[in-house]
Amino acid sequence: MRIRFKLTLQFTLLVSLIVLLSFLGIYYFTHTYIENRFYSRLRSKAITTAELLVKVDQIDSKLLKVIEKTNKDVLYKEKISIYNYKNEEIYTNNDTVKVVVTRKFLNDVRLEGTATTTYQDIQILGIPYYDKYNRLLVLAGGVDQQGLETLRDLQRILISLYIIIVFTSAIFGWIFAGRALLPIAEVINEMNDIYPNNLKKRLKVRNVKDEIGQLTFTFNNLLTRVEEAFQHQQVFISNVSHELKNPLTKIISQLTVSLLNRRTEEEYQETMESVLQDVKDLNLLTNTLLELTKLSDDSLPNRFTSIRIDDIIWEARSSLLKVHKNYGISIEFSENIDSDEQLSILGNGQLLKVAFMNLIENGCKFSNNQTINVNIGFDKGLFLEFINKGAVIDTKDQKLIFLPFFRSKKTADTRGYGIGLPLAERIIKLHKGNLFIKESTLDRTVFKVQFFEEKVIVVN
Repeated sequence: MRIRFKLTLQFTLLVSLIVLLSFLGIYYFTHTYIENRFYSRLRSKAITTAELLVKVDQIDSKLLKVIEKTNKDVLYKEKISIYNYKNEEIYTNNDTVKVVVTRKFLNDVRLEGTATTTYQDIQILGIPYYDKYNRLLVLAGGVDQQGLETLRDLQRILISLYIIIVFTSAIFGWIFAGRALLPIAEVINEMNDIYPNNLKKRLKVRNVKDEIGQLTFTFNNLLTRVEEAFQHQQVFISNVSHELKNPLTKIISQLTVSLLNRRTEEEYQETMESVLQDVKDLNLLTNTLLELTKLSDDSLPNRFTSIRIDDIIWEARSSLLKVHKNYGISIEFSENIDSDEQLSILGNGQLLKVAFMNLIENGCKFSNNQTINVNIGFDKGLFLEFINKGAVIDTKDQKLIFLPFFRSKKTADTRGYGIGLPLAERIIKLHKGNLFIKESTLDRTVFKVQFFEEKVIVVN
């Protein structure tokens, strides 16, 4: 069911219900008013008849009948009867109209003072009439033809108006729903014109304060993120193609050259060692990519245990120095660390060791003197700063440096694949931390790892 039809239906039902309740109220109060007015008229006739019969000595029942026949204000099927204290009828103005009342009704009139009943289509009002010598009951009845006709006319008018109002509300509801949904239709048309080749296009925000404007604004933000993702994907594909192509091209070239002419054993040995190194590089590249895919396992945090960051850093330092004895790696602790608890988090020690080794190795590799200083401190949570002095990282490159296979022009000549930092960032994020470039100047470059305070736990 389309939204426009739903809105029209809901609007029509709401208007119909309100109008129906209003018309029912009008009919009910009109019916009550006409009924009360008719009973008041019957009361007046009953009292007048009783007073003429009792208080005027010259008028008896026969004469009163004659007077009643000359009265032009006579109701349809009008009948006025008077009963004595024995509930015996002593007077009636119309013998042709038969009305049967029970003794119980007559007693109710005496007890309650006033009572009403209906016999067939005749409405009857009973009232007591007392004086010094008489205890009479007067029953006045008749058919309110004028009132019934008024109610029938009112009923026809209300039904006709109700049908007209419901039909009109449906038409206007359809029109207003269409106008209300027009901005959404325009947004849909604009969205249909957006393709992967024109992701820079944005939807027009007509009114940012209403819901549709907020939806459009949110979708534009989504388009921005999608555009960035496409750009990153293109950069990733370009870089991975380049990184895979270089060693493969080198291997093919070396083997082709070796096959052109016969070589000495030493030359073949040298070629094989070079090819072996290229194959090892490709193997390292594929293993690192596998490590990146493993980090998408959402169940890893459930297997975290209590670890100390300082122990992991010392292990990473020792492992690197075994391979790169020329690296200078110093570790310092800030004065704001007061206890061992501040050095403890929940995590996976092996993964964090891989992340820290990548950060330390990058710091030494791109340092002017192959040294790095690791500062461990506590400020709203445990943090580590990896500080070295090397080439300044451009602002535009800082936004891309954590993308897999990204290599800036300044580091293109340095051996590597551009996977270490993305791998480290994913590991840190997996541990509910942040990895970012705090600063990069001529004096120093600082990569900072910040863990949140709520992750710090007590180690027994």
